[in-house]
Amino acid sequence: MPPTLHVCPFCPLHCDDISIEASSEGQPIAKVQCSKATVAYTTALSGTQSARIADTAVTPALAAEKAKDLLAGHGVIHVATSGTDLDTARRLNRLQAHDRIRIAIDDTVSTTAWRAAVGREGTLSATLGDVRMHADVVWTIGDVESDTPRLREQIDAEAKKSVHSNSLAAEPLAEIFYSLRTNSQSNDNLKPIVAPIESANYLAVILGADAFVESEATATVEMLSKLLWYLNQTKRAIVLQLDAAATNRAVTAWQSNTLVDSVTNPPHDEVHVRLGSPAEHAQAATIQIGGIDRGRQFAEIFWPAAIVGIDRDGVIIRGDATVTMPLAAARPTEIPTAIECLELWLGELPN
Repeated sequence: MPPTLHVCPFCPLHCDDISIEASSEGQPIAKVQCSKATVAYTTALSGTQSARIADTAVTPALAAEKAKDLLAGHGVIHVATSGTDLDTARRLNRLQAHDRIRIAIDDTVSTTAWRAAVGREGTLSATLGDVRMHADVVWTIGDVESDTPRLREQIDAEAKKSVHSNSLAAEPLAEIFYSLRTNSQSNDNLKPIVAPIESANYLAVILGADAFVESEATATVEMLSKLLWYLNQTKRAIVLQLDAAATNRAVTAWQSNTLVDSVTNPPHDEVHVRLGSPAEHAQAATIQIGGIDRGRQFAEIFWPAAIVGIDRDGVIIRGDATVTMPLAAARPTEIPTAIECLELWLGELPN
């Protein structure tokens, strides 16, 4: 019988071809061709993470006691996350509705700026399947590979023309727009980008978390919106920005008809609690519950918790916000999840 395939919980692609098998020592290991998932699965399945205060490993009870003492000194707790499963998102919203917490997503300046531009002006988006099936040119902006190493594989990028730009500022993008609009070839440095875009029938623009220079992000996304409007007069041009917090945004919209906040807009002075692993760009938190412990520079206190998709079953919305996917436990345990720990520390809610 072939092994059961699992959905990966560690990136917004949520690849559904992960095989969990037993090693020669009987420990579960993940079979996956992805550098990010390999590290995350190895750490999560090893069971070697321990509670920590500062740089010292401690018992979970001591870490929990210290965490509760710190949270007791605050009124409304600022909770940040890169993204959660469906049940956790619902329970976070319930805590926020009772004024126990304020939820924020670990967005970058680039992702926040693009989301704001879409809210103001709208844009064309597409699913991963659309891009794989129809796009003939793919333009990646910023570092897409670090967050989603298998994205090119999933959209069959090797069969398409590929263009790449590092983090864009407003002026270089304006030059690209001018060259496309006037059919100008005066700047030879632009030809490797402009020529494939001109030839495209279906252009997929894929944005990384650092797609835009931070100091010029707002101006740059406005220029990109105008460029996309122009291109769509003669061809199809869409933007794909995979969102690890698609589940949280959907639940917030369903339950309260509002938008979930970002840690960058307005900037949060302090993150009291982070649920799950911190991203590379994440602001330091006082307490991290669950996920992968990346050290004191990301959280003063770490409390290990069950990971949905490793220790518990769950459901998540894929990063293109189109499909829900099941997260099946690879090794079911009774360890509390991050949201269960947070609810326990905050106390009971009124009925």
